[in-house]
Amino acid sequence: MTTKTREEINQTEKDYWNEGKLDRTKIKKLRRHAFFYSYKREKKILSKLLKDFNGKDVLEIGSYTWAAWFTEETKPKSLTCINISEVELENGKKHAEKQSFPVHHHLMDANALTFKDNSFDVVFGGAILHHLDIEKSVGHIHRVLKPGGTVVFLEPLNMNPLYKIYRKMNPQERTPDEHALISEDFKIIRQKFTFDHYFFDFFTVAFGFISLKIFGDKNYDNWINKLGYKLDVFFSKIPFLYVLFARVIIYGSNKK
Repeated sequence: MTTKTREEINQTEKDYWNEGKLDRTKIKKLRRHAFFYSYKREKKILSKLLKDFNGKDVLEIGSYTWAAWFTEETKPKSLTCINISEVELENGKKHAEKQSFPVHHHLMDANALTFKDNSFDVVFGGAILHHLDIEKSVGHIHRVLKPGGTVVFLEPLNMNPLYKIYRKMNPQERTPDEHALISEDFKIIRQKFTFDHYFFDFFTVAFGFISLKIFGDKNYDNWINKLGYKLDVFFSKIPFLYVLFARVIIYGSNKK
């Protein structure tokens, strides 16, 4: 099997996003059940972390995750967004048209950031690191962050064998070269950053599947989904069970 170059991978990523090739129709109904309470928890956690963005020079690795994450209280000094996809970058510009803070957009590869050293106070992204060369991108993120700068990333995981099987059976939901995070990726990130995490979605997925079968694509606010969520919150605090979960919020600071 021939190993792809980074340039070939980048071109594939760009083509998939520019041409809208991903098809996640199959998973949407399950997500509405499985993630109903998880999204509320996620939003609450992010709201606390986003307080650190105020008055700061902030970089998003991506185009418009900020539009979903930021609240009316989130007021960075400046926001810079990058993307390898022209289409995604233009979508980001549309979201930024009426913001009170300056938003800058750059067509740029996150594996080779061209910003000067120590340019930003905060770097963040949603479901983006797993599309990148972890070692290269994390190295650049560390480089462009100021001393004491912080990171916040929300990423999918691929340590649970059941999720590995699902991904192999449903390739239409992801780009060919993306790789949801595994334990080795955490080790690479820890070389440059001191961080903590919140894990999401193991029991919620199983219970969400049952809920979907019983209620159909409605009534997401039900006792089955709530029980799965409560079990997740409890068991996600046990380190040796981290590998079971589907998503993670990573937050911390660089080691400069």
